[in-house]
Amino acid sequence: MGLKSKTPTPTSNGLVFKTRGPKDKKKVLIYGNDGTGKSTFAEQYCKQNGLTPICIDIDDTNFTDIPIVEVDTRNDRLTYNNMMKTIDLIIEDGRFDTIIIDGVTSLLEMLVSKGKGLSKYSDRAQRFTDILRKIQTSGLHTIWIGQADLEVVYNEEHQSNKQVIKLNSIVNEKYHCYISKTGKFEVETKKFRRVESKEE
Repeated sequence: MGLKSKTPTPTSNGLVFKTRGPKDKKKVLIYGNDGTGKSTFAEQYCKQNGLTPICIDIDDTNFTDIPIVEVDTRNDRLTYNNMMKTIDLIIEDGRFDTIIIDGVTSLLEMLVSKGKGLSKYSDRAQRFTDILRKIQTSGLHTIWIGQADLEVVYNEEHQSNKQVIKLNSIVNEKYHCYISKTGKFEVETKKFRRVESKEE
């Protein structure tokens, strides 16, 4: 028995409803400290889910068999322009259904402009929002890989920046990679949210 959509038919005034179900794009966040197997887990995740990924490796630390795109990140403007151009080229290429951004923490640092005061952070926010929007409208599955500081924190001493909060708000799967006390690589599912249509 297949899943049946409960999506209402379009109304006479032109409202069009989204169809939710198993064809929804995966939006995955994988985070943890250095050397905890994040890239390897991303590769395994793609194999288990039948995905065909391509990777933008910001930190040059991805040593999996996933194809990696060369992106010039020598300064903030080049990083932004080349990220936008590379995403377009991946979409046009058509061989890949998943884009992996490995090194989100470093990407955020690279997007900070040389502007003065708060303007450099508003530049970063706008640039990161542009990259998010382009990927969200690309029709591709997305896997974001970053450091442990991508987990949203609210306390008296620290609050995550708005870009980290934004990224956490759009993903529907979230995984924390760590090394156990026995030295094993472990993955903890922090969030799994996929909306699927129910059978009637």
